[in-house]
Formats: sequence, C-alpha cells, structure tokens
Amino acid sequence: MTESDWIRKYIAPVVSAPGADQLRDDVALLSAGRPTIVTMDTLVEGVHFLSTDPCDMIGQKLVRVNASDILAKGAEPAEALLSIAWPTSRSETEFASLISGLAGDLLDFGISLIGGDLVGTDGPVTLTMTMTGTCISAGPVRRSSGKPGQALWVNGEIGWGLIGLDAARAGNDPKTALRYQVPRISTLFAAQIVADLASASMDISDGLLLDAVRLAEASQCGVAIELERVPLARPAADVEDRLRQCTAGDDYRILLSARPGRSIPGFTEIGMLTESSGLQLSYQGQTINPPSILGFEH
Repeated sequence: MTESDWIRKYIAPVVSAPGADQLRDDVALLSAGRPTIVTMDTLVEGVHFLSTDPCDMIGQKLVRVNASDILAKGAEPAEALLSIAWPTSRSETEFASLISGLAGDLLDFGISLIGGDLVGTDGPVTLTMTMTGTCISAGPVRRSSGKPGQALWVNGEIGWGLIGLDAARAGNDPKTALRYQVPRISTLFAAQIVADLASASMDISDGLLLDAVRLAEASQCGVAIELERVPLARPAADVEDRLRQCTAGDDYRILLSARPGRSIPGFTEIGMLTESSGLQLSYQGQTINPPSILGFEH
C-alpha cells in the first residue's frame, strides 16, 4: 500500500474533529474558545523507547508525554497533529498496533487528532506529536513565575521511569516495565490544582533535580530539596539510590511552586525556592553534594 492508503486505512478513522475536514486538506482549523497552548514532543526508537517495546504502548507513550506537558501548565489537552517516519522494515501489523494504542489514549484523554504526516524511512521509528491544550484559567502557569520562599511540590512518585526501564531491559517483570513503556501521567484534577494554586509549574520528564533547577533558573531563583521528603517509587535509605531515582527521566509528574504551609491533595512538599542561585541538597539535615549529572540531557 502507498502512504496515502495507510493514512486512509489507519489514521483517518481516528480523526473526528470537524476542523480536520477528514484529512482532505493540508491544514486544520483549531477549536476556538479559552486561551490555547501548544507543545510538541518527538520519540525516537532507541532513544525514547526500546526497539522491543510493543507498538501499541509506543503509541500510548507518544500521547502521554505530550498530554503531560499540557496538564502541567494548568490546561486540558484538546487537539493533536501526528507525524510518523515509519521504517520499511516494520510490518503493517506493527503499524496497526501503533495506531490502535495511540487512538485508545486519544479517546481516553478526550483529544481530537486533526491531521499530520506519514513518511517511509530507512532509519528508526520516529514519532512526533504536536498537541494543543485549553487553559483552565486566564493562561498557562509558566516556569518563570516562582518566587523565593515558595514551597516546591511534586505529585505521585519519582523513579518509576528508571525502575520500569531497568525491568524492560531485563525482560523479567512486565508489570514493572509497563511503568516505563506506558507512563502514568497526571490527571485533569491535578491540572486544576496547578491552575488554582501554582505560581510556577512544569512537567518532570528529564529527572527531578534537573527539572527543579530549570524551574528555579526560569524564575531567577535557586532551589533547595530535602531528599528524604521526595516520594520515591523505590523507598531507599541509601543516598546514592535516592539520587539515581531523582536524576532519571521518564517520570512525567508535575513540579510546582506554591505558598508553603498548606496541604495540596496528591502533592508532596519537597523543598523550596531560594534567594541564592543553584541547587542545594540535603538528606536528614546533612548537606549533600549535587551529582555531576542532574538528569537526562538530549
């Protein structure tokens, strides 16, 4: 089949938004209404997922890494554009599985696929999604609006991306591997909390420590983190194990700053933004030197 045939057979049936015009045009009309934000992420075989990962799970991961960015801004995922570079060595059955997984997550998250592109390649599977989101409040919660003295909060547990990747590589624990292959991202309830309470917020995808520094630098602050307060996928008394989990990527949680001394449902307070620049780490009252590598750099 030609690329057009594959689009008609597999991708077009997933597209339901009126503005997509059933993929009969080169452009799509975006929905109007509340302020709209947009993000884009690319997944490359061998870099962002394993060649042995099931294709339906790869499709799910593509949706989730984009939706996670939208939710962390206090917005609701809305529409998506999809670009696929598909190797000639991969089968049609695998392609159908990819689209099936992707379509299921688009439906679950209420996202409309409105268009995209498909090309053949001799290289690895390369998937790009551009996703829009509608802001819950007047606009997105930026990284750059944190203030010294505000508390730093994270939802969920840190380290599942690392532990899941280890399991996927070992091939002996598929349930744990799933935490890497199909990450559990935040909910719309968490996005509402971001919109209501956060001064600054971002998605944690490249490692907690690295992303905390990014948020602090964008807000022209420093950051202090108490490692014993970080909720970990694998609780550990060993500092090196804690640091390993805090510097691994693929967690897709939300990091936000807000007024200290409050209770935020689903979030754990782990530190604060500071007047002095840089990263300060402590464990049970003792100063810890930051590791040389704070997270995953592309």
